[in-house]
Amino acid sequence: MIPGLPILANRLIAINISVGDRVQRTLFGIKFDLDIVWATMIAAAIVIILGLILRAQATSGVPGKFQLVWEMAIGAIKKQVEESIGPRGAAIVPLALTLFVFIFVCNLFEVLSIGAKLEWLPAPTSDVNLPFAMALSVIVLVHVSSVRTRGVRGYFRHYFAQPFPAKLFPINLFMNAVEELVKPVTLSLRLFGNLFAGGLMLSLLASLVIWKLGPVPVGGLLSVPFTVVWKVFDMAIGAIQAFIFALLTIIYFDMAMATDGAH
Repeated sequence: MIPGLPILANRLIAINISVGDRVQRTLFGIKFDLDIVWATMIAAAIVIILGLILRAQATSGVPGKFQLVWEMAIGAIKKQVEESIGPRGAAIVPLALTLFVFIFVCNLFEVLSIGAKLEWLPAPTSDVNLPFAMALSVIVLVHVSSVRTRGVRGYFRHYFAQPFPAKLFPINLFMNAVEELVKPVTLSLRLFGNLFAGGLMLSLLASLVIWKLGPVPVGGLLSVPFTVVWKVFDMAIGAIQAFIFALLTIIYFDMAMATDGAH
């Protein structure tokens, strides 16, 4: 028996780590997470305000720093789209940029969290409903673009004729159906999983005070550096996840708007 192990075990059992407690209300038998709703609305309002500020400051002359940042972001996304899809993919640039900015703003709310049982301004992307709704919206638009590019007949023929020869159409249909069903699931769970893991790690760091640093006179202060370091790391993860979501959106549109030979 390791000395002190029973005491350590009791402390671990006493810690109640809870992630995902919500402010919920029921309307017409449907349960709504109000904190996620208002956090999403606040994030959307921030994105709209940023757009209005940009519109007010936009100039055809020497751009300011704010406009320059936006132009660099648009240029990077436009270059990525043109290299993969070509000029016809120009309409995707606003969608990809909007998704990136909105998701990044939502992810930044994670920095404001303190690892409490109830967060009043949680990251909306840490709830699976918002990432899944965004992923579903993207996939619907992808299929609409595919129909416009290939036509209705070519759209359905694609699922029977790729990736194997047309005589193996049952296998082609099965593989393509699985791929299309998995796309919104993986797109949403990738974003949700990383943000949820960030909240879980923050709760673990907060519980570290009770578990290990509680008996120390300045134990609460010692936990602050760990939390700050994790928040900086979590913010970087949030930016990466926003970029990946926008990049995958571009890739899905590329696959939908490509011909069968290119695909």
